[in-house]
Amino acid sequence: MNWIQVQTFAEGPHTYVGIEVFLPQVAESGKRYPLLMLLHDHGEDRTQWMRQARLERYAEKADVAIALIDGNQSCFVNSVTGYAWGDYLVQELPEKLAGWFPISCEGKDRWVMGVGTGGYGALMAAQNAPDSFAGAAAVNPVLDVACLYGTDIEPKPEYLFGEKETLDVRGYALSTTFQIPVHLYCDARHEEQAMQWARNGAQITVEAVGAENLLEEAFQKYVQNVKGGSRR
Repeated sequence: MNWIQVQTFAEGPHTYVGIEVFLPQVAESGKRYPLLMLLHDHGEDRTQWMRQARLERYAEKADVAIALIDGNQSCFVNSVTGYAWGDYLVQELPEKLAGWFPISCEGKDRWVMGVGTGGYGALMAAQNAPDSFAGAAAVNPVLDVACLYGTDIEPKPEYLFGEKETLDVRGYALSTTFQIPVHLYCDARHEEQAMQWARNGAQITVEAVGAENLLEEAFQKYVQNVKGGSRR
């Protein structure tokens, strides 16, 4: 695949960000490729997916574009302090990618997938902007950010979400009601919690993956959904 590194200013979070874009090696003239956006976990950056999964091996066969996105430990949501990482993920970045590269700008050709806190961000994007995505996936996701309070995680959850007691009213609580298909990929340690959480979610599928090659196995499975969905 073609690998393109981008450094650009992001209006929503008011900072410069890095993006890794992968496009099929032989581009078809006039074709707009479906896009899979990958979100990293807390304490990581966009290279997490490159280091822990052989993306090109599966994405080339699926004929999709991939964007690895830096979230600067934001959980990819708009923070109470005014850094609009959620808007950047859902609106700003997809529009820029479609302007720079042969990537479709339509929501029906776009998917988002994250791991850990990035999984939470992917699910929040699916919950808040279902028209912007055809589907979403999360690998061992944080399903309730209330669990981050009282830990040594940085930045402090209060900086991102406000007080713990206001998570629901501020819109940071995840619902199990989605308008688009959602896939959860979990190792043995996280599977039971995910099953319990998703039991009333008609659009949610939970699938077990091995802990050893967690991201690669999850990516391999989900990119087939993207490949099938892009042919609708």
